[in-house]
Amino acid sequence: MEEPATLPSNGLDAARQIVEEAEKRGVRLRMLGGLAFKQLCPSSRERYARDNKDLDLMGRREDSKRIVGLMEALGYRPREMFNKLNMGQRLIYYDMGNRRRVDIFLDEFTMCHRFNFKESILADTYTLPITQLVMTKLQVVEMTDKEYVDLVAAFHDFEVGDRPGAIRADEISDLCSRDWGIYVTFTRSIGSLMTRAQTLAEPDGSVVALRLRKLDEAIRASPKTLAWRMRARIGERARWYELPESDDDAALG
Repeated sequence: MEEPATLPSNGLDAARQIVEEAEKRGVRLRMLGGLAFKQLCPSSRERYARDNKDLDLMGRREDSKRIVGLMEALGYRPREMFNKLNMGQRLIYYDMGNRRRVDIFLDEFTMCHRFNFKESILADTYTLPITQLVMTKLQVVEMTDKEYVDLVAAFHDFEVGDRPGAIRADEISDLCSRDWGIYVTFTRSIGSLMTRAQTLAEPDGSVVALRLRKLDEAIRASPKTLAWRMRARIGERARWYELPESDDDAALG
Protein backbone atom coordinates (compact mmCIF):
# COMPACT_ATOMS: atom_id res chain seq x y z
CA MET A 1 0.00 0.00 0.00
CA GLU A 2 1.32 3.43 -0.95
CA GLU A 3 2.38 5.80 1.80
CA PRO A 4 0.42 9.09 1.60
CA ALA A 5 2.54 12.01 0.42
CA THR A 6 3.08 14.97 2.72
CA LEU A 7 0.51 17.61 1.84
CA PRO A 8 2.06 21.07 1.36
CA SER A 9 0.78 23.88 3.55
CA ASN A 10 0.96 26.32 0.62
CA GLY A 11 -2.14 26.01 -1.54
CA LEU A 12 -0.38 26.55 -4.86
CA ASP A 13 2.24 23.93 -4.00
CA ALA A 14 -0.54 21.52 -3.03
CA ALA A 15 -2.35 22.07 -6.34
CA ARG A 16 0.86 21.57 -8.31
CA GLN A 17 1.55 18.37 -6.39
CA ILE A 18 -1.84 16.93 -7.34
CA VAL A 19 -1.42 17.89 -11.01
CA GLU A 20 2.11 16.45 -11.17
CA GLU A 21 1.18 13.20 -9.43
CA ALA A 22 -1.82 12.83 -11.72
CA GLU A 23 0.43 13.18 -14.77
CA LYS A 24 2.64 10.36 -13.48
CA ARG A 25 -0.46 8.16 -13.38
CA GLY A 26 -1.64 9.17 -16.86
CA VAL A 27 -4.47 11.33 -15.48
CA ARG A 28 -5.01 14.87 -16.71
CA LEU A 29 -6.01 17.39 -14.03
CA ARG A 30 -5.79 21.16 -14.39
CA MET A 31 -6.25 24.02 -11.92
CA LEU A 32 -9.05 26.56 -12.01
CA GLY A 33 -10.19 29.08 -9.41
CA GLY A 34 -8.02 31.61 -7.62
CA LEU A 35 -4.92 29.42 -7.50
CA ALA A 36 -4.99 28.98 -11.27
CA PHE A 37 -4.86 32.77 -11.66
CA LYS A 38 -2.00 32.84 -9.15
CA GLN A 39 -0.16 30.24 -11.27
CA LEU A 40 -0.69 32.08 -14.57
CA CYS A 41 -0.79 35.77 -13.63
CA PRO A 42 2.22 37.48 -12.02
CA SER A 43 -0.16 40.21 -10.84
CA SER A 44 -2.10 37.63 -8.82
CA ARG A 45 1.06 36.99 -6.82
CA GLU A 46 1.99 40.66 -6.48
CA ARG A 47 -0.17 43.78 -6.73
CA TYR A 48 -3.49 41.89 -7.00
CA ALA A 49 -2.76 39.08 -4.59
CA ARG A 50 -5.51 37.62 -2.43
CA ASP A 51 -5.92 34.73 -0.02
CA ASN A 52 -6.76 31.39 -1.59
CA LYS A 53 -8.29 28.97 0.86
CA ASP A 54 -9.33 26.02 -1.28
CA LEU A 55 -8.26 24.12 -4.41
CA ASP A 56 -10.33 23.76 -7.59
CA LEU A 57 -9.43 21.32 -10.35
CA MET A 58 -10.87 20.14 -13.64
CA GLY A 59 -10.60 16.53 -14.77
CA ARG A 60 -12.15 14.10 -17.23
CA ARG A 61 -15.21 12.03 -16.40
CA GLU A 62 -13.58 8.95 -17.90
CA ASP A 63 -10.80 9.24 -15.30
CA SER A 64 -13.15 9.36 -12.29
CA LYS A 65 -12.01 6.11 -10.68
CA ARG A 66 -8.33 6.88 -11.18
CA ILE A 67 -8.82 10.34 -9.68
CA VAL A 68 -10.41 8.74 -6.62
CA GLY A 69 -7.39 6.46 -6.25
CA LEU A 70 -4.98 9.37 -6.71
CA MET A 71 -6.58 11.59 -4.09
CA GLU A 72 -6.80 8.86 -1.51
CA ALA A 73 -3.19 7.82 -2.16
CA LEU A 74 -2.09 11.42 -1.56
CA GLY A 75 -3.90 11.41 1.78
CA TYR A 76 -7.01 13.47 1.02
CA ARG A 77 -10.24 12.52 2.80
CA PRO A 78 -13.28 12.04 0.53
CA ARG A 79 -16.68 13.61 1.13
CA GLU A 80 -18.10 10.15 0.80
CA MET A 81 -21.84 10.60 0.29
CA PHE A 82 -21.41 13.59 -2.05
CA ASN A 83 -18.85 11.68 -4.13
CA LYS A 84 -21.07 8.62 -4.43
CA LEU A 85 -24.03 10.71 -5.55
CA ASN A 86 -21.99 12.87 -7.96
CA MET A 87 -19.46 10.36 -9.34
CA GLY A 88 -18.74 11.35 -12.92
CA GLN A 89 -19.73 14.97 -12.34
CA ARG A 90 -17.89 16.36 -9.35
CA LEU A 91 -15.78 15.15 -6.41
CA ILE A 92 -14.89 16.83 -3.10
CA TYR A 93 -11.91 16.01 -0.89
CA TYR A 94 -10.36 17.47 2.26
CA ASP A 95 -6.86 18.14 3.52
CA MET A 96 -7.73 18.03 7.20
CA GLY A 97 -4.24 19.03 8.37
CA ASN A 98 -4.34 22.32 6.45
CA ARG A 99 -8.12 22.68 6.73
CA ARG A 100 -8.45 22.88 2.97
CA ARG A 101 -11.12 21.69 0.56
CA VAL A 102 -10.50 20.34 -2.95
CA ASP A 103 -13.28 20.53 -5.58
CA ILE A 104 -12.77 18.46 -8.71
CA PHE A 105 -15.12 19.17 -11.63
CA LEU A 106 -15.37 16.46 -14.29
CA ASP A 107 -15.78 17.54 -17.94
CA GLU A 108 -18.23 20.32 -17.06
CA PHE A 109 -17.88 23.41 -14.90
CA THR A 110 -21.34 24.17 -13.53
CA MET A 111 -22.15 27.17 -11.35
CA CYS A 112 -24.32 30.05 -12.60
CA HIS A 113 -23.85 28.67 -16.14
CA ARG A 114 -22.62 25.38 -17.57
CA PHE A 115 -19.41 25.01 -19.62
CA ASN A 116 -17.85 21.89 -21.09
CA PHE A 117 -14.10 22.18 -20.54
CA LYS A 118 -13.13 18.58 -21.36
CA GLU A 119 -11.01 19.62 -24.33
CA SER A 120 -9.50 22.59 -22.48
CA ILE A 121 -7.70 20.37 -19.97
CA LEU A 122 -5.57 18.99 -22.80
CA ALA A 123 -3.55 22.23 -22.74
CA ASP A 124 0.02 21.54 -21.64
CA THR A 125 0.05 23.67 -18.48
CA TYR A 126 -0.85 23.37 -14.80
CA THR A 127 -4.08 25.29 -15.40
CA LEU A 128 -6.95 25.64 -17.78
CA PRO A 129 -6.12 28.22 -20.49
CA ILE A 130 -6.56 31.85 -19.46
CA THR A 131 -9.64 32.21 -21.70
CA GLN A 132 -11.51 29.45 -19.87
CA LEU A 133 -10.39 30.80 -16.50
CA VAL A 134 -11.81 34.21 -17.41
CA MET A 135 -15.09 32.52 -18.40
CA THR A 136 -15.39 30.92 -14.95
CA LYS A 137 -15.25 34.37 -13.37
CA LEU A 138 -17.38 36.31 -15.86
CA GLN A 139 -20.18 33.75 -15.40
CA VAL A 140 -20.69 34.69 -11.74
CA VAL A 141 -23.97 36.61 -11.47
CA GLU A 142 -23.41 37.94 -7.96
CA MET A 143 -19.73 38.83 -8.21
CA THR A 144 -17.61 39.26 -5.10
CA ASP A 145 -14.23 40.86 -4.52
CA LYS A 146 -12.41 37.63 -5.32
CA GLU A 147 -13.88 37.51 -8.84
CA TYR A 148 -13.04 41.16 -9.44
CA VAL A 149 -9.47 40.78 -8.19
CA ASP A 150 -8.79 37.67 -10.29
CA LEU A 151 -10.24 39.29 -13.41
CA VAL A 152 -8.30 42.53 -12.92
CA ALA A 153 -5.09 40.48 -12.70
CA ALA A 154 -6.00 38.53 -15.85
CA PHE A 155 -6.82 41.60 -17.95
CA HIS A 156 -3.75 43.39 -16.60
CA ASP A 157 -1.42 40.55 -17.56
CA PHE A 158 -2.98 39.20 -20.78
CA GLU A 159 -3.93 40.92 -24.01
CA VAL A 160 -7.34 40.38 -25.58
CA GLY A 161 -7.03 38.92 -29.06
CA ASP A 162 -7.64 35.98 -31.37
CA ARG A 163 -4.31 34.20 -30.94
CA PRO A 164 -2.98 31.50 -28.61
CA GLY A 165 -1.84 32.87 -25.26
CA ALA A 166 -4.31 35.76 -25.25
CA ILE A 167 -7.74 36.08 -23.70
CA ARG A 168 -9.51 34.83 -26.81
CA ALA A 169 -12.15 37.32 -27.90
CA ASP A 170 -13.16 35.00 -30.75
CA GLU A 171 -13.89 32.06 -28.44
CA ILE A 172 -15.79 34.14 -25.91
CA SER A 173 -17.81 36.08 -28.49
CA ASP A 174 -18.69 32.83 -30.31
CA LEU A 175 -19.98 31.34 -27.06
CA CYS A 176 -21.99 34.48 -26.29
CA SER A 177 -23.44 34.56 -29.82
CA ARG A 178 -25.01 31.14 -29.24
CA ASP A 179 -26.28 31.57 -25.67
CA TRP A 180 -28.29 34.65 -24.74
CA GLY A 181 -28.02 33.95 -21.01
CA ILE A 182 -24.25 33.77 -21.06
CA TYR A 183 -24.19 36.91 -23.24
CA VAL A 184 -26.20 38.83 -20.63
CA THR A 185 -24.15 37.64 -17.68
CA PHE A 186 -20.80 38.21 -19.39
CA THR A 187 -21.61 41.70 -20.66
CA ARG A 188 -22.91 42.73 -17.24
CA SER A 189 -19.81 41.37 -15.53
CA ILE A 190 -17.59 43.21 -17.99
CA GLY A 191 -19.54 46.41 -17.36
CA SER A 192 -19.09 46.06 -13.60
CA LEU A 193 -15.40 45.38 -14.05
CA MET A 194 -14.97 48.42 -16.30
CA THR A 195 -16.49 50.57 -13.56
CA ARG A 196 -14.10 49.05 -11.07
CA ALA A 197 -11.16 49.65 -13.40
CA GLN A 198 -11.73 53.40 -12.98
CA THR A 199 -10.53 53.07 -9.38
CA LEU A 200 -7.23 51.39 -10.31
CA ALA A 201 -3.96 53.27 -10.27
CA GLU A 202 -2.57 54.26 -13.65
CA PRO A 203 -1.49 52.87 -15.99
CA ASP A 204 -3.26 49.71 -14.76
CA GLY A 205 -6.73 51.24 -14.98
CA SER A 206 -6.34 52.30 -18.60
CA VAL A 207 -4.81 48.97 -19.66
CA VAL A 208 -7.54 46.91 -18.01
CA ALA A 209 -10.35 49.16 -19.29
CA LEU A 210 -9.02 49.10 -22.87
CA ARG A 211 -8.86 45.30 -22.92
CA LEU A 212 -12.29 44.93 -21.37
CA ARG A 213 -13.75 47.33 -23.93
CA LYS A 214 -12.17 45.32 -26.76
CA LEU A 215 -13.75 42.12 -25.46
CA ASP A 216 -17.13 43.78 -24.90
CA GLU A 217 -17.16 45.16 -28.45
CA ALA A 218 -16.28 41.74 -29.91
CA ILE A 219 -19.10 40.07 -27.95
CA ARG A 220 -21.69 42.65 -29.01
CA ALA A 221 -20.59 42.68 -32.67
CA SER A 222 -20.62 38.90 -33.15
CA PRO A 223 -23.64 37.73 -35.26
CA LYS A 224 -26.20 36.03 -33.06
CA THR A 225 -27.82 32.66 -33.77
CA LEU A 226 -31.52 32.02 -34.23
CA ALA A 227 -31.61 30.30 -30.82
CA TRP A 228 -30.03 33.42 -29.26
CA ARG A 229 -32.61 35.72 -30.87
CA MET A 230 -35.53 33.52 -29.83
CA ARG A 231 -34.34 33.45 -26.21
CA ALA A 232 -33.77 37.21 -26.29
CA ARG A 233 -37.49 37.71 -27.05
CA ILE A 234 -38.33 36.16 -23.68
CA GLY A 235 -35.70 38.32 -22.01
CA GLU A 236 -35.57 38.57 -18.26
CA ARG A 237 -39.10 37.31 -17.76
CA ALA A 238 -37.45 33.89 -17.36
CA ARG A 239 -34.28 33.49 -15.31
CA TRP A 240 -31.24 32.71 -17.44
CA TYR A 241 -28.86 31.51 -14.74
CA GLU A 242 -28.62 29.34 -11.64
CA LEU A 243 -27.51 30.49 -8.20
CA PRO A 244 -25.39 27.75 -6.61
CA GLU A 245 -26.55 26.78 -3.16
CA SER A 246 -24.39 27.86 -0.24
CA ASP A 247 -22.27 24.99 1.01
CA ASP A 248 -21.04 25.72 4.52
CA ASP A 249 -18.62 22.87 4.98
CA ALA A 250 -19.22 21.17 8.32
CA ALA A 251 -16.31 18.81 7.64
CA LEU A 252 -13.83 21.64 8.23
CA GLY A 253 -15.64 23.03 11.26
